[in-house]
Amino acid sequence: MSLSSKIVSNTLISYAGRAVSIAFALIIVGLITRSLGQEGFGEYVTVLAFLSLFVILADLGLHSLMTREISREEDSGPVASNFFTLRLIASLFFLLFGFGAAFLFPYTIEVKLGIGIGALGFFFLSVHQLLLGVFQKHLAMHLAALAEIAGRGAQLLFVFLIYLYVRGETPHIVLFMYLVAMSASSFVIFFLTFLFAQRYTRIGLRFDIPYWLKIIKTTWPIALSIVLTLIYFKIDMIFLSLMKPAADVGIYGAAYRVLEGLIFFPAMFAGILMPILSRDAVNNHAHFKEVFRKSMRVIAIFALPLVGGGVVLSYSITNLIGGKDFIIAGAPMQALFMATGIIFFGNILGRAIIALDLQKKAMFAYLLGVVLNVVLNLIFIPKYTYMGAAWSTVITELLVVAFLFWLVWRKTGAFLDISGVIKAAFAAAVMVGVLLFFASPISAPLSFSGLGLAMLAGAGIYFGVLYVVGGIRREELTAE
Repeated sequence: MSLSSKIVSNTLISYAGRAVSIAFALIIVGLITRSLGQEGFGEYVTVLAFLSLFVILADLGLHSLMTREISREEDSGPVASNFFTLRLIASLFFLLFGFGAAFLFPYTIEVKLGIGIGALGFFFLSVHQLLLGVFQKHLAMHLAALAEIAGRGAQLLFVFLIYLYVRGETPHIVLFMYLVAMSASSFVIFFLTFLFAQRYTRIGLRFDIPYWLKIIKTTWPIALSIVLTLIYFKIDMIFLSLMKPAADVGIYGAAYRVLEGLIFFPAMFAGILMPILSRDAVNNHAHFKEVFRKSMRVIAIFALPLVGGGVVLSYSITNLIGGKDFIIAGAPMQALFMATGIIFFGNILGRAIIALDLQKKAMFAYLLGVVLNVVLNLIFIPKYTYMGAAWSTVITELLVVAFLFWLVWRKTGAFLDISGVIKAAFAAAVMVGVLLFFASPISAPLSFSGLGLAMLAGAGIYFGVLYVVGGIRREELTAE
């Protein structure tokens, strides 16, 4: 099998696995929203958003750097073990620190205790995320997908049992049990991921302090860039939880949780490309430009219809997921679909930045993004609540991605496949035009079957038009 075919097959496997996980996640969100209501779900997503900030700090740029380093080593066991041990320590430290810091915030005692319960799950997810680099190097993402499906399936089972038998209990007891279910499923994902990774690289505890210092010296610009990037992506939920009622957080969280699952797709695709970009950035600039150009066109092929279709169908999606109490979440979801489309491109650009060793220059963009996002949230959330948070995210993502693209272009001369992007945009526009005849307003959203048919029809129309205009090139799937 050619290299391109391996990339495509691994990407498709990852996407299929993630699609199953997203299906599980949507059912989980639907059960939890219906069980807890706007206020209770707002507390649930506040816990998750708060812990996400400290998991971001624990990343230290280790995942991206480990993927790069093991891609350049034949015997990657010692390298991976050092990264693994360092990540364990960092995750434990930052999550314990986060639990303590929660008591400095004006949250209810139930939310603070929920943060303590959820911290265990985030610990396992943090370490699991580092191990994905092993599967990316060996193009074995099917195993990572299997681990995630098993974990999310376990969470769905736990949540369903809680929904059936515990929903009548005190709301905060139910909240705590949902967080326990999340932590248990996170352990399942970590355990299986660690077990599967041993097939390719022997990973264990390794305390090579001088090597750790070398890692930290190399990775701090990556770490700071990741921290800044994800803080401005997550901080809106924190500001919303501090400035608005829990019900507003729940409405925004319902839209946000759906789109968080979608962001995995470009991240996984970019992660699979990372070893190739890392090698070519050093040894073959011409091939780097070609891989970058093709990957950005592939991202455009999937991002543009996602944005168009998502904007048209948002109210139907939120009604299906959360019920009538959450249909209003369709408004912020429309904006967040636009932000998600921009993030699709940002994932490839972020990996290219690391491969080209431009992370120090990119820090300016990430720092600007944090400052801009904080200012916009402080201005717009008090007046426009979750809509202010959503549009602040769109503006910030657009600015940062534009700057990253400029850095990559300036360093390598790599540019977009303009023709391919235009063809994808045309096909997406045709799809949106057709969907507008079927999409219902907020007062009459599509049913489950209607939404499913609209999505299938939209996908068929989009890819059909794209094929007719020459936007899909079959030879690239088999070319070396």
